[in-house]
Amino acid sequence: MEKQVLQQKLHELKKKQQVIDSAWEKVSNQKLIEFFVELVPKVLNVERCSIFVLDPVEDNLWLQCGTGVKQRQITVPKWNSIVGQVVSSGNMAEEYDLENTVGAHDTVDVTTGFVSRDSLCVPIKGVTKDKVTGAIQVLNKIDAGHYSDEDKETLRKVAFHIQMHVENVFIRQQMVRISEDMGKKIKMLENKLRT
Repeated sequence: MEKQVLQQKLHELKKKQQVIDSAWEKVSNQKLIEFFVELVPKVLNVERCSIFVLDPVEDNLWLQCGTGVKQRQITVPKWNSIVGQVVSSGNMAEEYDLENTVGAHDTVDVTTGFVSRDSLCVPIKGVTKDKVTGAIQVLNKIDAGHYSDEDKETLRKVAFHIQMHVENVFIRQQMVRISEDMGKKIKMLENKLRT
């Protein structure tokens, strides 16, 4: 390949990478997700709220935003967690007596210093595909009661309203992988140009 052709391809790849990198800035709405995480515990009278996003390559879920925790501080498997069960099945899960139940929540509790007693978790479905892209989970009903039908409906509504934002995060993962691949191709072309 001629040097001029390689330089043109390199220029095109760099432009594509810039488009991908800047696209996230336009579609991200982290502040809105943070607002819901702040609001939901007050509305449902719970201690914590967390929003998880599916990583389809690693086949696990990572924390996008949560009460008292940082982004990506928590990662849970699909096969041994309440959140994973919800994402795999596409159905809501309601669990009680977690302090006496073995599961992924035990590891998270040790890591965060939090004690999970109960959980209500609903799936977040994608807007563009009928595929679950994440889940929203609340923990520890403050009045030690059970989650009411109204609580469940409210959490379903929140999941519906944030679905586009969670799908953007889900898509961002794919964009990052494409960007990484493009970065490798750019380096390869740069090396060829040097030789």
